[in-house]
Amino acid sequence: MNTQIRGLQINDAFFGDGIKRNSGDNNIAELALKSNSGLEISSNELAINLDGATLAMGASGLKVSSISNTEIAADAAIDLDKIHDMADTKISIGTGSGNAEHALSGDVTMGNTGVTAIGATKVTDAMLNDDVATGLAGVGLSDTTGVMALDINELPVEATFDPAADYVALEDATDNGSNKTIWSVIATAIAGTGLTATDGVLAADAVSGNIVESDIQVENESATCDGVEVDFELSNTPLSASLDVYLNGLRQEDGSGKDYTVAGTTVTFATAPDTGDILVIRYIIDN
Repeated sequence: MNTQIRGLQINDAFFGDGIKRNSGDNNIAELALKSNSGLEISSNELAINLDGATLAMGASGLKVSSISNTEIAADAAIDLDKIHDMADTKISIGTGSGNAEHALSGDVTMGNTGVTAIGATKVTDAMLNDDVATGLAGVGLSDTTGVMALDINELPVEATFDPAADYVALEDATDNGSNKTIWSVIATAIAGTGLTATDGVLAADAVSGNIVESDIQVENESATCDGVEVDFELSNTPLSASLDVYLNGLRQEDGSGKDYTVAGTTVTFATAPDTGDILVIRYIIDN
């Protein structure tokens, strides 16, 4: 049985949003389709409006090319591999639970506020172009193929030197650290016997007792020579190594087992000078 379905019957059965009845008695081929936002009518067929910019047909079906933030629900989850062209935004890293946050791991870390930190020792000179060192090299520094080094020739010349206030650079022998030390401290440290440092200036200490002519003694002990006496007493204690003993014009040798020895003010001969010998002793008084 071939029975024509009337428009009114269709209307009563399933007409709703997107379809309207044009005439109560028209057959289904004459039905007019009503399109809302995102839909279009083509040859009496209802189709999705594909503009190619935001909506397009992909190999596996409909694909969305552009979605604004306001079009995404607050609790919506989007696979990270669907995110494209994140220009002018922070880096988003998946947490593994379907969400994304501002975080990195390894050499670089990022907090959920988007603040990025590079780990210690993670940046090496091999990662930097040579012109970085050139730009960073300041006073006293030079660079060679991207490596900076101290260059004394690059330091400005100081016209005057204040030993009481100026500093010098040095390397500490204890910890191999570089330090600065005021010059007056160095001068005090290096001042040895006979030197005094005052405000960084070294000076020779004054001699407390000068040798004067009266300190030089010449004693003639010839009258005491008798072939028996070996000990001869001096008037003063001689300064160490200043004693010269002459017997008959010949200089005598000092020391144990030799011509004579000295103890305090006493000169003792190994063999007693004979009567008539000429004994002259010359020395500097130890005062």
